[in-house]
Amino acid sequence: MRKFLFLTSFILIFNSCSVHKFKMGEGSNDNYKKIIKQHNFIGGLISNNTTEIIEIKGGKDYNLTIKRTISDAFISILSFGLYTPTTIIIEK
Repeated sequence: MRKFLFLTSFILIFNSCSVHKFKMGEGSNDNYKKIIKQHNFIGGLISNNTTEIIEIKGGKDYNLTIKRTISDAFISILSFGLYTPTTIIIEK
């Protein structure tokens, strides 16, 4: 039982380390921030729909962060990888 709890806590702590940050132009200038959830299935192989980010279309200065939060990882573990959400953060 101890090994199971250790392994579960280890996975939850280190699973959310996948963060991708993109800085376009000068980065974010205003205080605009939007958080979007992207729904993926079967370990991320299949996506429900491609997230169209209208806020950054044609924009030159913004930050884009794509990551898996701890809650995303926990949901993924509970569903055995069948549902794997991703968090997208737009700062403009």
